[in-house]
Amino acid sequence: MKWESTSRRAFLQAAGVGATAFGLAGSAFAQEPQKVIPGFEQAPVEESTSKGWTPVSDRKIRVGIVGYGACRFGAAFGFQDHPNVEVAAVSDLFPDRCAALAKECRCEKTYPSLEELVKDDTLEAVFVATDAPSHARHCIEVLKHGKHVASAVPAVYGSLEDAENLLEAVKSSGRKYMMFETSSYHADCYAMRRIYQAGGFGRLIYSEGEYYHFHSHQIDSYKNWRVGSIPLWYPTHSTAYYVGVTDKPFVSVSCTGSNAGFPSWQPGANPYGNTFTDEIALFETAEGGASRMLMCMGIRDKGGETGRVFGEQGWMEGMEYRGTMKDLPDLSRPPLPPGLNPGGHGGSHGYLTHEFVLSILEDRKPLVDIVQALNMTVCGIIAHQSALKDGERIKVPQYSL
Repeated sequence: MKWESTSRRAFLQAAGVGATAFGLAGSAFAQEPQKVIPGFEQAPVEESTSKGWTPVSDRKIRVGIVGYGACRFGAAFGFQDHPNVEVAAVSDLFPDRCAALAKECRCEKTYPSLEELVKDDTLEAVFVATDAPSHARHCIEVLKHGKHVASAVPAVYGSLEDAENLLEAVKSSGRKYMMFETSSYHADCYAMRRIYQAGGFGRLIYSEGEYYHFHSHQIDSYKNWRVGSIPLWYPTHSTAYYVGVTDKPFVSVSCTGSNAGFPSWQPGANPYGNTFTDEIALFETAEGGASRMLMCMGIRDKGGETGRVFGEQGWMEGMEYRGTMKDLPDLSRPPLPPGLNPGGHGGSHGYLTHEFVLSILEDRKPLVDIVQALNMTVCGIIAHQSALKDGERIKVPQYSL
């Protein structure tokens, strides 16, 4: 069943958020973070990770990778280790980072910018690992040049206009778009989706998604986009625990924001005019249920993503299912090709890359396609608007193809 969008254009003016709200001063990333960023702890590689894997093709997809900042996402998802991928070109605006990305991906060809890289007609797909405010613009540029595109999260950053433009670019291009939302391939979220699809929960009455990322120090960012960042403009690690489980959207939201007292989130200290370090949203779902979704930066020394779901026929937290279904479907994540490691964020990195590659080889819709990506992302933009209005309940636009 498709969930139809109603008057999404009307939200553009109501939300008061434009596509070019980021006239920030430039700053270079630190190449060596002080400590492991929460979520980047590497999952163990076990013998069972590749058990049962069989190739679907011997074709190699020529992929370009753009972006190698503080988080080094360009190389973190293992494209260079997938047997059906040749990393044929890389790019970063900073020459030293571009050289480091090329070395990590075992790639000889480099370009000074994404705009130059996408002109390379030998590339079939591009992974966009640039700054969050540029994701939509960069993905649209890739699609305009006839290439499949995968993007780091979020799909758009604070702009409903970008959401509309990205959706239209995907529709008109006929190419694959996938957002690499890591929670979607956490073991628990993946299992929840399998059980939901098999009917083990029935209608979800209530669900929760939580993303904690304590900011004891400011992570370096291109043009300082992270300074004073709005929590629920980066919502997808949480919202995947409903949208990624059910493939259904939220329809309205009431949200509360709070401030942990960090310097960058004080009045006048950031370009967003934002004072919230933490935002907690209560969404109404397309099933008529409720979802509590949060993004918190102010809870000391806490990091990670987690969630739980409660349905008419059962509920689940972690990997424990309690409900009426006696014979559960296979809950194990699909096997990875040998040499492609699960990686960080709950061992999700390798699975996301493999899913994107398979969607191209098998010519099918990828998990976290444009519809899921926007339904996971845009709800957070509207939630922030609610927080600015003391929790006023606001309708959320829904997306479909």
